[in-house]
Amino acid sequence: MSSPLRKFNNSDRQRQVFRRSRPRKVLPLWRQFVESLLMLVGGIGLLAFLNWVPQRFDGVVIVSEAIADLIRGVTHLLEALLGLGSVILLAGLVMLGLILLLGGSWRMLRLFTQLWSRPKKVSRRPIRRQIRR
Repeated sequence: MSSPLRKFNNSDRQRQVFRRSRPRKVLPLWRQFVESLLMLVGGIGLLAFLNWVPQRFDGVVIVSEAIADLIRGVTHLLEALLGLGSVILLAGLVMLGLILLLGGSWRMLRLFTQLWSRPKKVSRRPIRRQIRR
């Protein structure tokens, strides 16, 4: 009989997921030069632009306006959520009222049908004795 557990070899102990399946390709020198030159020019241009921005715009005013807009937006969002919650609550109360109304009328209908379908009992009143004086 063979065991349901498989015996592992040394090669199974290392996971294949993290192993490189093929060696990395070496890029040509001209491509490495062009990529590095483009990255350097892009970095210098971006830093020059970021150095120029504070001269054109006041950063504190922009940040304070952004924070004020964010607070106004959160306030509007909370108001909208509160309104939506009230609408959902009212719709739930309307549904509850309708369910109670239908359930009560159904039970009342069953009660009346049971009362009308019950055989009538003959009432036997005891004869009153007249008191002789």
